[in-house]
Amino acid sequence: MAARLSDDERAWFKSLADYLIPAAGKMPAASAVGVHEGLLDRTLEARPDLVEDLKRGIASTAGKPVGPTLNALMKEDEAAFQAISLAASGGYYMAPDVRERLGYPGQGEAAYDPHETPEYLTNGMIERVARRGPLYRPTPKRS
Repeated sequence: MAARLSDDERAWFKSLADYLIPAAGKMPAASAVGVHEGLLDRTLEARPDLVEDLKRGIASTAGKPVGPTLNALMKEDEAAFQAISLAASGGYYMAPDVRERLGYPGQGEAAYDPHETPEYLTNGMIERVARRGPLYRPTPKRS
């Protein structure tokens, strides 16, 4: 279930997110991919623990100059600043347009055969370590 943020909260979060993630080179600004809309809902659905801190951060910064206010928030209420930052960046990197521009298709299945010998055992990668033998320090005995 998505957190309920008002239109005003979303509009202010949009401003904060654009300050944290501005357009640069081929990469769009946070608001251009909708981090304050559906992506924010998806982020908060995945991380409901951020909602309280996010709302507090939005409320305490609303209507103030974005840059100085975020800098002050980072010092005065780190949890709120982290929630705003994580919600902005989390939503941003979920955006299909951003992932496409980065060349990241997202997570996918990796084929795995538990009966196949791993390559690192046959290509010599760990040969030196195997020749060296085990190295360890004994656990200190309690008195």
